[in-house]
Amino acid sequence: MLFVIKSLFGYIRPYKLLSFLFFLTLALDLLFLSLAPLSFQMIIDKAIVPKDMHVFTVIMMVLTISGIICVSAGMISDYVLAKLSARVQNDLRQKLFAHMQHLPVSYFHKTRSGELVSHFSVDLPVIDRSLAILFTTGIQSLAVVTITTMVLFYLEWGMALCILAGAILIFSGPYLLGRRAYAVNAAYKEQLAAMMNDVQENAKAQMVIKGFNLQAVMIDKFNERLKLLLVSNYRKNLMAANLERIPALCLLLINFTIIGFGSYLALTGRISVGSLVAFFTMYTSMGNAVFNLTFTLPLITDTQVSMERIQKVLNEPSDKVDHFGAEQFDLRTTEVSVKNVTFGYQKNQLSIKQVNMQIPARTKVAIVGSSGSGKSTIVQLLLGLYEPSSGQIEINGTKLDECNRGAFRNHVGVVFQDNFLFHGTIADNIRLGKLDATKEELRMAAQQAEIHDFIMSLPDEYETLVLDGGSNLSGGQRQRLAIARAILRNPSLLILDEATSALDPISEASINRTFAKLSSDRTVITVTHRLATITDMDQIFVLEQGELVEQGTHVQLLQKRGYYRRLWDKQSVLTATEGVTDVLGVSMPDILHLFHTETFTAGQTIIREGEAAEKVHFLARGKVEVSQKSAESEEQIRLAILEDGDHFGETVLAGALQTTTVTALTSCVVLTLPLKVYQYITSQHSTIGKNVQQPIR
Repeated sequence: MLFVIKSLFGYIRPYKLLSFLFFLTLALDLLFLSLAPLSFQMIIDKAIVPKDMHVFTVIMMVLTISGIICVSAGMISDYVLAKLSARVQNDLRQKLFAHMQHLPVSYFHKTRSGELVSHFSVDLPVIDRSLAILFTTGIQSLAVVTITTMVLFYLEWGMALCILAGAILIFSGPYLLGRRAYAVNAAYKEQLAAMMNDVQENAKAQMVIKGFNLQAVMIDKFNERLKLLLVSNYRKNLMAANLERIPALCLLLINFTIIGFGSYLALTGRISVGSLVAFFTMYTSMGNAVFNLTFTLPLITDTQVSMERIQKVLNEPSDKVDHFGAEQFDLRTTEVSVKNVTFGYQKNQLSIKQVNMQIPARTKVAIVGSSGSGKSTIVQLLLGLYEPSSGQIEINGTKLDECNRGAFRNHVGVVFQDNFLFHGTIADNIRLGKLDATKEELRMAAQQAEIHDFIMSLPDEYETLVLDGGSNLSGGQRQRLAIARAILRNPSLLILDEATSALDPISEASINRTFAKLSSDRTVITVTHRLATITDMDQIFVLEQGELVEQGTHVQLLQKRGYYRRLWDKQSVLTATEGVTDVLGVSMPDILHLFHTETFTAGQTIIREGEAAEKVHFLARGKVEVSQKSAESEEQIRLAILEDGDHFGETVLAGALQTTTVTALTSCVVLTLPLKVYQYITSQHSTIGKNVQQPIR
């Protein structure tokens, strides 16, 4: 309780004038409410019994004036508290949100978004409600109990002692239940946050849910969550009822005691009738105040849980971004050095191992490798989103962890593979690259990203509203807007993390020409798995399982005939513009017309487990997930991730059913051969059959 009260007073401390005015008006209000019952004694003993009309008139005038003052003070205190509460709530929201902006990316990876949302939707409203109730009902009840207890001792100390003993009994129950009540409330809020996580996740995953027909599975999963929440909610409600019921029973017991004892004293002449009436009236007022205090006890427990949950977030260490005292180096050109960097998202699993890279200013470099090799991890380390476990990253000779990262990021343009668009206009989303950009600058950036013509075809043009996450735009359109955002910044360091993954080959080639123009006077780091787009790079770094295995120019790496050459040969098998010149190592221009080209969007199912196998698939472009239904449950287990040059659906060889499900993770171009055609070709070219029969890697 002390923690809650101390915290609430801490929240209102910045508003000293409002706080003083509130407590002043509240004191006037409470003084009248506490002492008003004494008027019964004066009216009965001084006016009614002696039949003195003059005294009666004076008493009523005093009560009327006091009542007007009380009502006026109460109305002013309500107004001030409403303003004070709104400002405190605004301060907490602002403080919590601002702190979240400075938390490291790792915190958001380990914390589900629904839990963060619950702090704003559940915890802050609880604090707001507690401020309103504790500073009115709570303080009012406590003041009434204190004042009336003193008056009761004045009127009849014997009955006052009975009441005091009863008050101790009333509060003993809630005190003993305090720890259990805290645990029950904490468990309920954890379950509530988990439910909000599930709802939020479900809303974002509707494409996957519909694509895999998982609606029934999701409903069953949510019902299981609701069962846990139901039990937790029941326990919370039961505990709240106990915290109210126990004091009510104790209060009822005291009522019978006081009625009997007070009537006995009046019958024996130890107190006057007026004193008895005043005593009962004040006791009734005090009893109501005590009951109101017990009513606030569940709220105090609930508030303590919410305050501690919020404080836990505020105690999280901030990301090291703004070092205002750090050296402000020249960022017109950017040289990057990666020196013996080792990093792992988990301590026992390294993603990057002793990587060294030297990237001179105004050069174009590429980082390539298979999925999971650590390409995107390097990008996140370069942006300072994570700290290396060992080694260091230097920008223009200055350690990244010693420089002003905010200033550094202002000179970096980055295009991620999955680019987020905010709810707002298209202009607002592009302008994030440069907040003070003019309309002409927006237009030029959009033209360079080849999205201007599309924007102008929309009814509201650049003022078109982008829905949640860009759901009213295609993947390619979202990617182009992200590219325009990066171009608008005119950065000294441009980082492209699979920047053209959502574009078709023609658009990709055009955007790459734009990037080539932009690369003339800046440092460019490209992360990609499409080797055909990086043949003109000044340097190529090849990663495999977190290690830098090769580096050099495209020609040098091909001459080494190492891992890069194997990647190149694999992708060259299915380098498709108008057709395929070589299939799995066999030159067959005479059969190219037999292939069918199919395109799939992200989330779309290409083949489904249990369906009849009718064709072999060759992945010309894109990335797919191969999964299989678990034998113990209905969940899909990931078996592999396939990229350009891989094949799947090889169960057609036996004319069997598909044993796996293949789902597009990105936009995909797939070349297929029908079963009968494939059987004919493999009978003529045995090499193809041997290659395709190799299992999925």
